[in-house]
This record gives sequence, structure tokens and C-alpha cells, in this order.
Amino acid sequence: MNKGELRLVTFFKLLGDESKFKIVSALKNGEKCVCVIYKELGLDQTLVSHHLSALKKIGLINGRKTGRWVYYSLNKGAFKEIEDIYGDILGVKSMKEVQSINCADKD
Repeated sequence: MNKGELRLVTFFKLLGDESKFKIVSALKNGEKCVCVIYKELGLDQTLVSHHLSALKKIGLINGRKTGRWVYYSLNKGAFKEIEDIYGDILGVKSMKEVQSINCADKD
């Protein structure tokens, strides 16, 4: 398995976890601190911190420390990289193209 394929597998494994997926989804509209994320999602604060650490470790999110708080945001460059790898492996230009292919198959 090449580096790109391994990156893609890791991405899908992490986002295959419902809690991590919810966290990434919660960050789509901008940065938030753990105290906001865990309350919004109804998850335990230590669990959210653990998931944020895993997401940050592979570069899907960024952390910005201000005083005693860390504000997390999506690393849009990492998501673009994942989309590019996905496209290279499957021969599609974008996720929108995959969606249009899937819609055409249903007709």
C-alpha cells in the first residue's frame, strides 16, 4: 500500500467513528473549544479531548491556544489532500463527480 492509500485508509477509519465524525462536522462552520464541542454533542469532555487529539495527530484539525483554551478548526488543506488522493486512486476529479456518478446510476 502506498503512502496516499495509507493516508486515505487512516482518514476513513477515523471518520468511521461516529463521535469523531460528529466532531469534524461540528467544526465545519468554524473553530470551537472543547467546552463548546462536548456540550453541543452531548459527549463526555475527556472523550472529546481524546478524539480531538487523534484528529489533530493525523492533521485533520488544527489547534490554536489562547490563554488556557485551545480552539480547534478543520485543516481544510488536509481535506483537500484527501480529496486529491481519493481522486487519484479512483480516477475522479472531485467528490461532486462521485456524487453525480452515483445519482446517474440510480436513474
